[in-house]
Amino acid sequence: MKTLFLLLVLLYSTGLYAQQVYDARIGEKEILTPEFAKVPQINGPTVYGVRPGKKIVYRIPCTGQRPMQFKVKGLPKGMTLDAVNGIISGISPSEKGEYPMTLTAKNNDGKVSRNFKLIVGDKIALTPPTGWNSWGGHMLLISDSLIRKVADVFVKRGFADVGFQYISMDDCWMKISPENYAARTEGKKQQHEGFNYDGLIGDVRDQNGNIIPNSHFPDMKAMTDYIHSFGLKAGLYSSPGPFTCQNFAGSLGHEKPDADQYASWGFDLLKYDLCSGGKCLSCLRESGAKFPQSEFWRPMATYLLQQDRDILFNLCQYGNEEPWKWAPSMSISSWRSSGDLNHKVENYFANAMRIATELREYSKPGQWNDPDFMYIHKIVDYRKMMQPTREIPLNTNQRYQYVTLWSVVCAPYFFSCNLNEIDDFTVRLLTNAGLMNINQDELGHVAEVLRNSDNEVIMVKKLADGSKVIALFNTNADTEKVIELKSQEFGFKSNAVVYDVWRQKSAGNFGDKMKVKLSANGVALFHVKL
Repeated sequence: MKTLFLLLVLLYSTGLYAQQVYDARIGEKEILTPEFAKVPQINGPTVYGVRPGKKIVYRIPCTGQRPMQFKVKGLPKGMTLDAVNGIISGISPSEKGEYPMTLTAKNNDGKVSRNFKLIVGDKIALTPPTGWNSWGGHMLLISDSLIRKVADVFVKRGFADVGFQYISMDDCWMKISPENYAARTEGKKQQHEGFNYDGLIGDVRDQNGNIIPNSHFPDMKAMTDYIHSFGLKAGLYSSPGPFTCQNFAGSLGHEKPDADQYASWGFDLLKYDLCSGGKCLSCLRESGAKFPQSEFWRPMATYLLQQDRDILFNLCQYGNEEPWKWAPSMSISSWRSSGDLNHKVENYFANAMRIATELREYSKPGQWNDPDFMYIHKIVDYRKMMQPTREIPLNTNQRYQYVTLWSVVCAPYFFSCNLNEIDDFTVRLLTNAGLMNINQDELGHVAEVLRNSDNEVIMVKKLADGSKVIALFNTNADTEKVIELKSQEFGFKSNAVVYDVWRQKSAGNFGDKMKVKLSANGVALFHVKL
């Protein structure tokens, strides 16, 4: 018996057990993410950027059984804590610098503490922005009541507890001028067939030049106050042109009053979409003027910085003229690197791989390449916006690939779908705290492509604590695949501990080699502690 025991120890120490195949295949609609444990676990970023003297609201993302009691050691002067809900609010310090804190959450099942650092300076979004956007799931049909319901769902279904922060409405919250309605909606008739414009057509601005929300949004300030009451953040949408993509009022010539209005309403994010601005830009250039595209976005960027609260600028001009090279200098926190992904969701892999390869040097704390949202579960067909939502054309394994890629390439961790119809599979797909924490790691390292051949992709992401994340992808849509990893490829020792992030369980020690079996279009994600 002693001899057998020693043999087993020898086999384990030499990594021979590690050569057994780890089965990471995923069945149709299989839920991998376990339910939240009752004991508290603080999630999300360990650093948070804010500019000096700005209004702040931050919900400590924490899973576990409620009720819960929160404490913050080192909370700066001017900021307060709601100890029951774990919401930090107030005014950020006026002096730039780092303000270390310790966050603690306690319930009847346990207690947890975590270091957290407020960094007051010129940058926000020190980790990729996180949240939900209305476009994919609702398009034309947004309202005050819908946005409030999303806030309720964020809290009830655990999105807020893993670290999703922004609830952002897209196009169609404004009004349409009678002239614009008559001149431009004819071309949208097929897209908008059956849409009720009552309460949406009329003067788009008041006598002071302030933009007027349509009748579906009776009180913007009350709506953002509701979102903030949960410690969440509110986002909205506009265009630098005279009208938006759906012909609602844009911001051209009204950038300052619009920025002032957004801040007074309490918004924390602006998605600024090219739309009709593209034609304006072309006209400026046709006149012979040398007009760089960056100058077209500068007015709004400038006025957002002047507000009493940080408003994250999400630039949406589809990667035209390399915004990654000039947007950061204007304090723009994220920019689209490609076209609308909901038009062809199947492009998710190519969009992410581009960020991991040719654009990787431009993603870093405070500035992020944005491959568009994770359009997931049920979305609206942009060609027939009043038709019922439809399932995205991705199978279960591809959906796991999609979310994994957004995590490891440091994409803004935003999703878009109809939350009224969301199913348990999608909730658990999105609320894996391990995926969120990898995306929110303070190092901001975009995963590097170690291997891309023979229908297999291996990506490696460094984390701030010195550990690494390995993402494995089978890009063959028809057959399963076993991928072999060698410790020397990654600089691992044979006793490196492997953790399956999706299943939230140990995968043993790495050994000299590790073999992983994937489904067709399959994925595995491992956190390896050296």
